[in-house]
Parts: sequence; C-alpha cells; structure tokens
Amino acid sequence: GGASELEIAVGGAVKFVTRPLKLVNMLPATVSTVVDTARRATKGLTMAAPFAAPKTAFNANVTGHRNISFAELDLADIKTVKDHFGVKVNDVVLALVSGVLRRFLLDRDELPESSLVAMIPVSVHDKSDRPGRNQVSGMFSALHTNIEDPAERLMAIASANSVAKQHSSAIGATLLQDWTQFAAPAVFGVAMRVYARSKLSAAAPVHNLVVSNVPGPQVPLYLLGCEVKAMYPLGPIFHGSGLNITVMSLTGKLDVGLISCPELLPDLWEMADDFAVELAELVAVSG
Repeated sequence: GGASELEIAVGGAVKFVTRPLKLVNMLPATVSTVVDTARRATKGLTMAAPFAAPKTAFNANVTGHRNISFAELDLADIKTVKDHFGVKVNDVVLALVSGVLRRFLLDRDELPESSLVAMIPVSVHDKSDRPGRNQVSGMFSALHTNIEDPAERLMAIASANSVAKQHSSAIGATLLQDWTQFAAPAVFGVAMRVYARSKLSAAAPVHNLVVSNVPGPQVPLYLLGCEVKAMYPLGPIFHGSGLNITVMSLTGKLDVGLISCPELLPDLWEMADDFAVELAELVAVSG
C-alpha cells in the first residue's frame, strides 16, 4: 500500500536534515539563538514561550468554513490612551484585543487562569539583506488576560511587548525564513495534517491567536472615483489557532477585521462589538 502521511512527514524530515550545505550554514545562527534565549531566560527577558498558551474554544482544528466580523475605532481615542500612558499604538491595540478576549471569555465562563498568548507578525525587511519585500518574522507576546484592571493590564502588555521585541530582534532576521524554506512546503503541509490528527493542536496550542497591526495610509484613498471609507483586513487561521484579529489604520480610523470558523466561534460579532466597549473603558481611565 501507499505510505502513510506520518511516513511521508518523517521521510521528508530525514531528507530535510541531510541537505548538508544549507544546514551547515544555518546551524551557527540557530545555536547562537538558542544560547542567547537561554541566557535571556535566566534574567526573565524572553518573549512568551510557544506551547505555553492555555486551551480555549478557538484553539482547535479549524474546518473549511469561515465567519468574519469587524469593528471601526477612532484613532484619536487610541492616541489619547497612548499619550496618557506613554506607550505605543501597538500596545494599545494589544490591550484592546486582550480586553475583548477577557470580556468575551468571562461572559461564557471560559476565561483561563493563565494569560492568553498572541503571535504577532513582525516585518524584518529593514533588518534583512535579502531581496523581496514580503519578509516577516514573528514574536510571542503575553496578553495578560488574567489582569482585571485595564490600566494595569495595558502597562503589563507594554512591558511584555518591549521584552518580546528585544528578544525577537536578537534572533537573526532571516533565520525563521531560512528554516521555513529549508522544509519543503509539501512536507510542512503533511506535518500540519499529522499535527491536527494527533490532537496536539487542541491539547497544546502553540499560541492562542494571531494579532497583526498594519499601518495604513492617513490620506483618503479612492476607487473608481469613490472614497474608500474603511479597509477591514483578514488574516490566516489554521489548526490550533482558529482566530485571527488584524487591524489597519486609515484616515483617522482603526479598522478591525476578525476571522474564525463558525464551528469554533459562532458569535464572532459579539467579540467585534466588545472593541468599542473596551476602548471606551481605556479612554475613561485616561482621564
């Protein structure tokens, strides 16, 4: 009979580690990264660890169905909070996501005791000497969903973000890209299916969700003479990570796009509606 998917994945992995030239080139950078991470860990200066995320309803295998929801926020309100607390716009965005997830899960009596963890795509184009513009690494950041006070939660997120950025920037800009390209896409695809069927995707999520913040143009855009009023971005979801929240700024607004699958999160619009509530709460504590 034909080979099983596990055999294909293992066979591909064997071929993967026997490509000596590429492997030799990547190993020093990889070893250096591991050593540096271990050194940082002793000082508590590492980003959130993969597979440390708690289980939620959206950390399961996804289906072929998708549902979306969206919200629009005033960028001036975001900047009011940013300026009051002396943090970055991205910190406020993550605090909103954290507050929304906390509120949503509390309403359903499903809030984990430990903090949810977001994977945040980070552009490394300016740190890379490779051609092409689509160069992205990622960092893991604790959302501190276990902190009740919104101001305290925001400051904890800002601190976690700062540490995660320093850690991720210490990792070679193209290291993740090199390892990804080193494994053939077909092998990666089979490995993901094996991961899904093993139930590991539900038992031990790599992270809870992907959160991405995309700076957009602050001048009006037009399509066929009509002004573009909003742009709601939608990012990828996959087994074990069935929720993606991406935001994009456009002419004084922050447009939030949420995507999941209805089998995991049938009430995605309720989550979207919570963004306005959370922002109002942060503006209120900003005096």
